[in-house]
Amino acid sequence: MRWAGRSRRRGFVAAGLSAGVLAVAIFRLALLEPERVEAIYTTGFYPLVVRAFSWISGFLPFSLAELFTGIAALLVLGRLLWRIPREALRRRAASPQRAEEAAGTAVLRSRGSWRRAAQLGLFALAGAGALYAVFLGVWGLNYARPRLEHRLGLPTGEIGERELLQLAARISAETTRAHGLAGLPVETASRSPLDFGDLSAAIDDAFDALDLPGDPGSSGAAPVKAAVFSGLMSKLGISGIFVPFTGEPTVNTGPPDVAVVFTAAHEKAHQRAVTHEGEASFAAYLALSQQRRHPYLRYAASFFAARHLLAAARHAAPRDRERVWAALGPGPRRDLDALDTFWARHRGLARGAARRVNDSYLRTMRIPDGAQSYGAVVRLLIADLRRRPAPPPGLRDTDDSSEDD
Repeated sequence: MRWAGRSRRRGFVAAGLSAGVLAVAIFRLALLEPERVEAIYTTGFYPLVVRAFSWISGFLPFSLAELFTGIAALLVLGRLLWRIPREALRRRAASPQRAEEAAGTAVLRSRGSWRRAAQLGLFALAGAGALYAVFLGVWGLNYARPRLEHRLGLPTGEIGERELLQLAARISAETTRAHGLAGLPVETASRSPLDFGDLSAAIDDAFDALDLPGDPGSSGAAPVKAAVFSGLMSKLGISGIFVPFTGEPTVNTGPPDVAVVFTAAHEKAHQRAVTHEGEASFAAYLALSQQRRHPYLRYAASFFAARHLLAAARHAAPRDRERVWAALGPGPRRDLDALDTFWARHRGLARGAARRVNDSYLRTMRIPDGAQSYGAVVRLLIADLRRRPAPPPGLRDTDDSSEDD
């Protein structure tokens, strides 16, 4: 029986390491053939993965990934609580007469500890290899797709300060108009009129209408789910997460509604195979801003764009900054203050550590900027504004659609 157990462990180690090496090789080759990845994997195999996950997690009102994570944490904690008292009792029960014998075997135990540590490390490496192979199969190969700006033919290029200020003022004015068209109050932070189920469906409809090149579609996709551990996510500085192993877009419900709505669309973009963070935010902006059924979703998209462009213009001269900020009305400013206040309450070591982990992950997936890739959305937003003519001064948007309650 012992020999059989060792044989199984060795088989797992060999299989896990082989899977990891093979996955790394496949990913490197995929980076050389982005168009084939798009044609074969993203629009061919990946939609089948999305449907398979929807059968497992799509009908559950809670996040299956959170459930698994909670169970795993409880198992680890229970094992520690079980072993620590037993180890303490064993040491107390050891007789003084055995002290010399214990000292004599200390070297052997040390060697055994090193051997066990090496075996454990090898076992962990094999597990990581197997996990990485599964990750690539269920979602990760989408990182090798052609970049979104190339698929859309966006006119990206050097951004001058004058252009940045002009576009920041333009999007701030558009955000103010969108706030008014949505009929939102100026005195308080805005509230979304949609529950999570309706919000998820509205976002899928918006992406379907947008029809991004290479979009795998939303057929059978799991809906957006509210995170049970939103408080913990806030402490870690996490607005939302897409879990590839369960296909679930999961959103932190702690921040103000305008941010929650946009985060839901961002995670839905990940579910639709948009992997890079800045591109996922830009895809969410396009989908929400171009739909015509829900004014609040359009406002959330415009608010997101204004927030990022205003932040990018923070190094301009004070007079120029004041002129740009003057275009942002009191309603959007109220939402911006609420959002800044929320995240200011959750600064800490845990948030910094989570950001460093995310940065390492993104660099591993061949994103050179790491966590800075979130900032790439400014370049994409400006490229989109360049190709869209500004509305004539004084022209108000019209909206002949009704928003569902």
